[in-house]
Amino acid sequence: MNEHIPEKTAAHIEALLFALGRPVSKQEIVKKLDISQDELAAAQSMLAARLLGGIALIDDGTTLELRTSADAAELVEQIQKDEYARDIGKAGLEALAAILYRGPLTRAEVDFIRGVNSTQTLRTLTMRGLVRKIPNPKDERSFLYEPTTEVFAELGIHGKTELPDYAATRAKLEQLEAAYRAKEDEAPQTS
Repeated sequence: MNEHIPEKTAAHIEALLFALGRPVSKQEIVKKLDISQDELAAAQSMLAARLLGGIALIDDGTTLELRTSADAAELVEQIQKDEYARDIGKAGLEALAAILYRGPLTRAEVDFIRGVNSTQTLRTLTMRGLVRKIPNPKDERSFLYEPTTEVFAELGIHGKTELPDYAATRAKLEQLEAAYRAKEDEAPQTS
């Protein structure tokens, strides 16, 4: 076996775990990277040895995940505490409202609604447990953001339909989106 193959495979596993940001089954890794179980084991060992410091490769026997290492846990815990103590601000409220009333939404859809990049805002809402990323059934390259039960508990409601003026607001948003799409369809196409 070429000695560079496990190194390259280890880098691919690391990139896959980082990009997905969730535990990934070993079977899924084998399938996505088109490698054997033996190649996975060799690359996994190499990756685990290379990740000394702030990030650790966690293996529960069936899945792998990148997590904060025990050495950095105290630092990360303090940073999260500081982050949670801050108000989510206007940007957070805008993104959360869009997801609550119109979601689930992709990041691009939240960006469109707000008119600005929402990457950091969505990260903050996700870290606080107010929204979660779920797979997008229409496009496996992107995620959808949806509210969590935590946000409903914080608001003191049981679900979306108990939001103030939910039905009317949602209907108005759908009308605005339909009007916008119709206007875009009528616009002359330039090449």
